[in-house]
Formats: sequence, C-alpha cells, structure tokens
Amino acid sequence: MSVRTRFTITVVAIIAATVALFATLSIAAVDRALRSGLDARLRSAAQTIATTVDVHRGRVSVDAGDLRSLAGLHAEIPFAVYDLDGRQIAGDALSASAQSHELRTITVPVAREGYIYGSVTVWQSDVWIGDFDRDTALISVGIGTLLIALGAMISRRVAARVLAPLARIASLAERIEGRDLSGRLNADGNDELGRLCASFDRMLDRLQAAFGRERRFVTDASHELRAPLAVLRSETDLALRRQRTNVEYREALMSIAREAVRLEELVDELLAAARAEVDARQQQPVDAGELMRRLSERVRPAAATRGMEVRVEATDVVVAQGNLDTLERALLAVVHNAIAYGRNDGVLRLRATGDDEAVWLQVADDGPGFTAEALAHATERFWRGDSAHPRGRTGLGLAIARTIVEANRGSLHLANGEDGGAVVTIKLAASPEEFA
Repeated sequence: MSVRTRFTITVVAIIAATVALFATLSIAAVDRALRSGLDARLRSAAQTIATTVDVHRGRVSVDAGDLRSLAGLHAEIPFAVYDLDGRQIAGDALSASAQSHELRTITVPVAREGYIYGSVTVWQSDVWIGDFDRDTALISVGIGTLLIALGAMISRRVAARVLAPLARIASLAERIEGRDLSGRLNADGNDELGRLCASFDRMLDRLQAAFGRERRFVTDASHELRAPLAVLRSETDLALRRQRTNVEYREALMSIAREAVRLEELVDELLAAARAEVDARQQQPVDAGELMRRLSERVRPAAATRGMEVRVEATDVVVAQGNLDTLERALLAVVHNAIAYGRNDGVLRLRATGDDEAVWLQVADDGPGFTAEALAHATERFWRGDSAHPRGRTGLGLAIARTIVEANRGSLHLANGEDGGAVVTIKLAASPEEFA
C-alpha cells in the first residue's frame, strides 16, 4: 500500500471518527436540553395550577371559574388534580399509558402554610423529541458521508502535492546509476520535505564527487602503472630469454629496481590524492607561521643537496582554518617541486601572511619559473612539460597539492615572480579562533 493511500485512509478515518463523535455528543446534548426544557415547562405549569387550586375545610376544590382560567393558561398541557386520598377531583383523565416512556409527567403537591392537601399532575408526550433525535441522526449521517467523501478527495490531492518531492526522490533514486549522478531535485522551500530534498541533493553531490575521484584514480592508475609494469615485464623476459653475463643481469636488475621505485612512488601519490579530501574534513585552527617553520626543517636537508638556502618569512601570528596534516603534505609537494626546479645555490622562500579574512602561504624560488604552458597545466595530473617536470618525476606533486588545498576550502595559484622564479600561493580562510 502506497504512502498516499495510507495517508488518505488515515485522514478519512480521522474525519469519520470526528464526525461520529461530534454527532453523538451533539444529539445527546440537544436531547438532554429538550427534555430538560420540557420538564421545566411542565413543572412551571403544574406549580401554577397548584397555586390556583382552592383549599376549603382541609380539602382541595376547583370550581368552574378556576377550570376556565387554567384552560386558557395551559390549553396545550393536560393536567389532573388529586386530593390526599388519590381521587381525581378535576382535570383530564390520565390514561394507563401515562406511566410509559412516551409521556413526560410532573407531579407537584398542593400545599398551604406547610401542609399538603393534594397534588397536581401534568403530562405531555415526548415522542417528538425522539423523532427530532432520529432526524438529526439521519442529517448527521448524510453530512458526515459528504464530509468523508470531500475529505477523501482533498486528502488525496494534498497527499499528492505534499508527497510529490518524495515521489521525485524515489524516481530519481531509481534512475541513478554509478555512471550518472547528475540528476538533482532542486526543490524549493524551508519545510521538512524541502530540507530533505536539499539533503538528498547534497548527498548526490558527495556521491558524484566520490565516483569522480574513483574514476580519476582508476584512470590515472591504469594509465601510469601500465608503463613501468611493461618495462618490468620486458626486462624480465629479456633477462630470462638466454644466458647473460653478470653485468647484463645487474643492469636488468637495476632497471627493474628503478621501475619498482617508480611504481611505489606512483602508488603512494595516487593513494594520497584519493585520501586528501576525506582527511581534510577534520579541520582546526592552524598556525601558518609555525607550519612554515616546521616545513623548513623537514626540507632543509633536501635543499642542501642543491646548495639552496631556505628562508621563512612569518613575523606575526597568522591562524588559518584547515587540516594540519594534509596542508603540510600539500606544502611538501610544492616545496619539493621548487627544490627540483629552482636554481642551484639559490634561495627558497616560505612566506605566511594574512588578515582577518584570509591567509596566504607562499613558496617562491629563484629558478627559471613556469612556462606559459606550465602555468596553464602544471596542476593537472600527470602533466609533464620540458621545464615543469624534468628528471622523470611522476607529475602528481602540484596536482595532489591542488586537490588537498581545495579539499581544505582553499585555492592554489601559480605565478612567476617579478624578479624571476616560480611562485606558488595557497589561499586559505582565516580561522575565527586565535592561539593564546
């Protein structure tokens, strides 16, 4: 049974129960009010008759004038006057059916100065009250049936309108496949269903990004791993095809070892790129100056192999918002790139500046700088240019750095300095928290 049908049945059941309860209580209240009103009218008439009746010598008496007066006042209400012995001395004859439920009877005493000399009984049929109750019940059933029918139609329309986003979610979920996550609900509104649709769209965004990363990883891995694996296999086949000298075996093993190292580097960097966005979700305030100083200590030995001096330029405390570990990995990739392409015996500058809104981390060398082609493509995976990617590097360093920075809600910009050299600038949001 669909949600729409269950919603309609629930609304109809609520309307039916409400109508039945309201009709029952209304009929009971009206019946009680009518019967109470009838009793009050009869009691008033009986008391009037009791005060009109005369008492002579200890006995009640009603003369012709009294009867005419009473007949004029209460022509529609029959009555009977009784003495203390229960004998009727005036009024109408009370039939045996007077004790039945079809008649309402009221009896009041005829009293004078605290003594009772007889009684007056009045009665009237209450059949009309029962008829009124039945007519009211029939009308209530008709109105209730109409309300239930209207409620069913309106509830189905309301259910169709209210549950339309859910139907769209179900339809979209049925259409979704691993290779196509581009569909979105784009629902407006701030109610619960609107927020549900917005959450569903955000979930699809995350799934699409995750599938995109997975496809890129598989594509990159299959593309880059194929070459060293082919070299490993060919070297092995050549080495095993015939008997070779020790020197030839040694050269083959050295070639295999180089390709194995390259495979290890590729796997490590591909895994780092795949994990970058997930790791960057856990963010905290990061002291940019301290990060640059830690980074300088880590890369100083590598820079020394090329005679490069590492300088840190960070005077004031600058606090960025990001993930410390992933940002340090991104900066390491940028710095290693700068060391590889910078000038021998040159200077590597690490700067950290910022204001209340943003923080800038800058790595600058005094080498030849980026070519025009490198400025446009150096952050793409596995891109290699003559000056941008020498010495057989994987081509993943700046691409991984960009992926990590963007996962930290920042941006990475490539440029050339005014006096030459490459300049890589990472922009991050400033943290609202300050270090004590």
